[in-house]
Parts: sequence; structure tokens; C-alpha cells
Amino acid sequence: MRMPRPNTARERRADILAAAIRVLAREGLSEATTRKIAAEASVNQAMLGYYFGSKDDLLFAVLQEMIRATEQIVRSALPVGVDLAEAIAGSLTAFWEHVEAEPELEILQYELTLYALRRPESAWLARQQYDGYAAVVETLIAEAFAVAGVECPVPSSSLARFLIAGLDGLMLQFISDRDTTRARRDLELLIAAVGALVQTSTYGARAEREARSAGRSVRSASDAKGR
Repeated sequence: MRMPRPNTARERRADILAAAIRVLAREGLSEATTRKIAAEASVNQAMLGYYFGSKDDLLFAVLQEMIRATEQIVRSALPVGVDLAEAIAGSLTAFWEHVEAEPELEILQYELTLYALRRPESAWLARQQYDGYAAVVETLIAEAFAVAGVECPVPSSSLARFLIAGLDGLMLQFISDRDTTRARRDLELLIAAVGALVQTSTYGARAEREARSAGRSVRSASDAKGR
């Protein structure tokens, strides 16, 4: 009896993509040839081309997978039953633990950006990278504020870009000197800055609710007197 193939097409594609990320993170973008990626995935180059087309197509798939993995890391770390500031702090801390564990992936992110910016035909890759991360962060911010029942004090898209800019700066410094202590201290400052914005929104919403409640109580008392 003929045994079924061990991998479906989707699983084979995922295996090749994981191999590509390993090679890119280990050897860098300039040294990560399609031949090396195919060897890492235990496939021939023709199969690599069948699943991903050109090298740019493969890099775009790598980028999409890194964005998906980042979203999964942050979502899985979102604390339940805490206030808005604590939820944001928890998700940022969880993401940073991922940065410390695999700094090579952050180097790869910057390499992809520089590669794209140096090649006019690949400039879309750099835009897609930051647009993709911004979309993920913006969605998570909107969901967190919705659960808390308050409005974001600034446009969620602006807050998302602010967070990405702050994390980008921290990551670039960290992969340069691997100073974990300083990076953690600076991360706490970024969390505090975002927390200050969040608390402004939370306190404002609370004050508004209390004012409405007090107004209803006054009207009820007046109505009772009138009767």
C-alpha cells in the first residue's frame, strides 16, 4: 500500500518559508542565495521557484510571515482582566522578550528595508513592511481601547506609528550593542510615555461618566421634589 506524502503543498510551502528565514537570519541577505535556501529546505531550486517565483516574491513572503508571527506573539501575550495601560505594557514587554531571544530576526528586518530602498523596483517592499506592521499595531490598539470602552486620545494610526518608531530605535541600538539592561530601562520609558497618553484618555472617560451620572442624580432629585 502506498503511503501518503508526508507534506501537503501548504505544509511544504511553510517548510520552505521557515528554511528561508533561518538562512536569511543566519547568513544575512547578501549571502542568502536561493541555492542555500533550497538546500536548507531539502528541495531543489525548481521547487523553490514553483512555490515562490522570484527572489523578491520569496522576500515578500518572508516579510508577511514575520508580520504574522509578530501579531501572534503580541496577541498571545495580551493580559486578560487588566486595565488598558497594563495591557499595552504587557504586550510591549512580551514583544521585547522576543527581540532579546532572536535579535537576528530584527537584523533581517533592517536588511530587508535597506535592500528594498537600494533597488527602485523593490521599494514597495520597504513600504509594505512598515505599512504591514502599522496595520497590525493599529488593529491591536483599536481592539484594546474598544475592550476598555474608551476612545484613543490620538488617532490609532498615529499611536501605532509612534510605537513602531520608538521600538525601531530601541531595537537598532540593542542589536548594535546587546546591552539588555539599558534596553529594558529605555523600554520602560517608552511604556511610560504611552501609558501617560492612555491614562489621559481613561481619566477623561471616567470623569465624563461620573459627570453624566451626577447629572442624572441631580435631575432625579429635582423631579422628586417637583412631584
